[in-house]
Amino acid sequence: MDHRYIDENLVAQRYVDNALTPDERTEFEAHLVDCQECTDRLLLAGMFRKPSAPPPRLPLRARFVARLKPWQLLVIFAIAALILLGIPALLIPLWQLRRR
Repeated sequence: MDHRYIDENLVAQRYVDNALTPDERTEFEAHLVDCQECTDRLLLAGMFRKPSAPPPRLPLRARFVARLKPWQLLVIFAIAALILLGIPALLIPLWQLRRR
């Protein structure tokens, strides 16, 4: 790999962006061992690299669930199941008592 190819194909920038083919990457890394000029180019390319976009923010519910441990989720679901199944079981006898 020569300097003309490196300049024309923006190899240093593509190396920083992890956009080289495996063969180009291997050749460029072999070239870097002996070439201080390309090592400097690589450092400059890394300094002027555009920052990546921040990850999208999750909804509050998803962030809350992501922080819980599995056993905490199990307890929450068990309590919810008891509430949902227990309320009708309590209300039916009370309703039948009022009918009499």
